[in-house]
Formats: sequence, structure tokens, C-alpha cells
Amino acid sequence: MIEKIREYVSTCPFLDEFVAINVNYLANDVKAYSVNESAGYNPVISKDLCGNREMQFLFSFDAKFHWNEEVQNNVDNSIFFEKFRNWLEENDDNGIYPEIEGIEPLSIGAITNGFIFATNSDEAIYRISCKFTYMKWR
Repeated sequence: MIEKIREYVSTCPFLDEFVAINVNYLANDVKAYSVNESAGYNPVISKDLCGNREMQFLFSFDAKFHWNEEVQNNVDNSIFFEKFRNWLEENDDNGIYPEIEGIEPLSIGAITNGFIFATNSDEAIYRISCKFTYMKWR
């Protein structure tokens, strides 16, 4: 699942095309991206009598950007995540989902805004938490 989510996120037009998207690893470079499976959640939302399941996959998308006292730099970082959230919403509205065999996608979207997750003197890791829901038929 995580690989398909990574492939899907890599189609976002706001990402730097020359930067790879890692999985569960954020490179030590500024302008790095990572898709990470969230921890501590039940993937099964509901199950019917026939054994069909409504499932969820919670993940975060992280990016490392320059962070400093320049207001415009920090505004631009926030705008990036606003655009990413809007891209997910537009894809959800248009039925554009990760292509995963054996499931029926239901929705995808952000469940938080982009926020600063960690910082050092001149870099910040920004994170946005997301949810992909789907049906797994028996």
C-alpha cells in the first residue's frame, strides 16, 4: 500500500520534479520528501456480515524546507502544503485515486493542515496527515 501511495503522491504537480520521494525516510537535504505510514490506528473501519471491509490507510507526507526569520519563506512553505491539500481534495472530487488492485477506492484527503513537525537552526520538517479509505470486497 505504501508504495502505491508514494507513486500517487509523486504525481502532485507542486513537488520538485528533481527530488525523489522516500518512504519512511527523510533525506538530510533541504527540499526532501517522504511518505510515512501512520502508527497506532485500526485499518478496519467497519465489516459487514459478508466479510466486506471498509478500510483506511493513514499516512503523512513530510517535506524538509529552509526555515528562517524571512516571513515570505515561511509563508511559501505553508502555501506549499495548502496547495498539496487542495490537490488531494480536487483528486477526491474527481475520483482520481491511487491505483491498487483488489480494492475500491472511496476517498483520499488531508486530515490536518501542513504544520512544522521539527526544526533545527535553518531547516524545518513540515508534515501533513492524510487518509485513504477504500472497500475490500470478499
